[in-house]
Amino acid sequence: MNIFRSLALISLLAAGAVSAAELTPADADARWQFARQLAREKNDRELVRRVESARQPVKAAFAAGKLADAEAALREIEAAVGIDPGGWSMNGLKIFRPTPAMFARRDEMHRALDAAMTKGGVNEVRAAVAEMRKTFGDQAGLPDARRPGARAKPHPLSEAEAVKLFLSALKSEDKSTREIAAGRPVGNNMLRLYADIIQGCCDIRPAVRKHQPQRLADLDRLVAGACAILTHLQQPAGYFPFPDLRGKNIRFGEMIEKLLATQPGGVKDGWIIAVDPGGGAQFDNGVCGVALLSAGVEYKRNEWTRAGLRAADWASQQRCVPNFNYNAFSVGLLAHASRVARDARYLDGALQKLRVGVAPGQVENGRWVDAHNARTVYHLIILRALHDLWEAQTASREEVANVATKAVAALLDEYAAAGITTTALDELLRHEKLNPKPDPRLRGAIELTASVIYEKCARGGNARAGAAFTELAALARAWKQ
Repeated sequence: MNIFRSLALISLLAAGAVSAAELTPADADARWQFARQLAREKNDRELVRRVESARQPVKAAFAAGKLADAEAALREIEAAVGIDPGGWSMNGLKIFRPTPAMFARRDEMHRALDAAMTKGGVNEVRAAVAEMRKTFGDQAGLPDARRPGARAKPHPLSEAEAVKLFLSALKSEDKSTREIAAGRPVGNNMLRLYADIIQGCCDIRPAVRKHQPQRLADLDRLVAGACAILTHLQQPAGYFPFPDLRGKNIRFGEMIEKLLATQPGGVKDGWIIAVDPGGGAQFDNGVCGVALLSAGVEYKRNEWTRAGLRAADWASQQRCVPNFNYNAFSVGLLAHASRVARDARYLDGALQKLRVGVAPGQVENGRWVDAHNARTVYHLIILRALHDLWEAQTASREEVANVATKAVAALLDEYAAAGITTTALDELLRHEKLNPKPDPRLRGAIELTASVIYEKCARGGNARAGAAFTELAALARAWKQ
């Protein structure tokens, strides 16, 4: 996704909400555009229809001079998509809102960052980001959307209890997991789903061996089936395809249509094998490559390790793009490959991508400069890559640690204000282990996140997969025994 796209979709209002008397047609249409963007991201066609149907009544209210009616209609659809009605915040937290000056410079800034990334010079990228930082002012590092936070009563779990919950959650998905264990993809899922299953099972496998060894065979069949799916679909160049979601997902469907317009032969057997020139293929390539490397090490299966290294080889050849989290996926994969293969070329590649395509984008609040990468979900992707690299090397540990520590502080700030907006238990635990002097708030955030995950997966006494399996697996390490 173009990180400057939100500049064209979010309101052009200056700071502060306006009253109905001050509302202009341009302001109203921009607010409608932003509500429509969020509705489309939810892939809720009825919600999209509802937002789209509100546009004409808003225009009619303006034509009749009934500005209060226009404001009321806007507030109704804003509330429906999660925006705090009439204001530019979500769940009480500020969101990015460009001014006309920011809007006017969006294309120029995108071209400058893209050119700097293509050239691969650290100074050029830093200069491009500095211009963005100057243009955005105090809105640099603000996300263009916020998720509601969650809190939960403490639910301390022993390692044995966490294992039981993990296995029960898998059992709740028995129909799908049986298909996956047989090596058959389920539905139109992205391959990152199978990567999460592989990684979660690898992470918790030692604890399963300790507490429920009779279930190891089931776990191992599931991992083998998921790895078979990935290795079968991996492309000769090393990267992984994307499901053809045309007609099934609003946003991804349109992105695929645009991609296939330039690469008409880029679809095969229901999978998009064309490579997104904007760098999006680095997402699934990164998570699938890491999962295969983890499984190769855990199970001593050389064919899985080789597949993971092929993905890393492909990632090493990709240029940095003007989307920091896309670059981060390749940083993380190359860091893992350097540890598995003991090959300095992978580590050198990861550090170069960090210095050009990730670290320069961080601003004072610990998040990334643009509104897209400042979203918490993408912030966590970048944090994961930073931890991968921190674990992989010693020579530049301080360089990586400084970026990661600021990123964790930003996450803890949001949690303190709003609750757990996106579960990041595995990364919080990794940071606690890596950082000799972690933020004093970190242990409390770990326990609160663990409790939120527990409630999502065990509410009402019925276990279910209410969180990623990597997050469920992390519950076994969350509470100090």
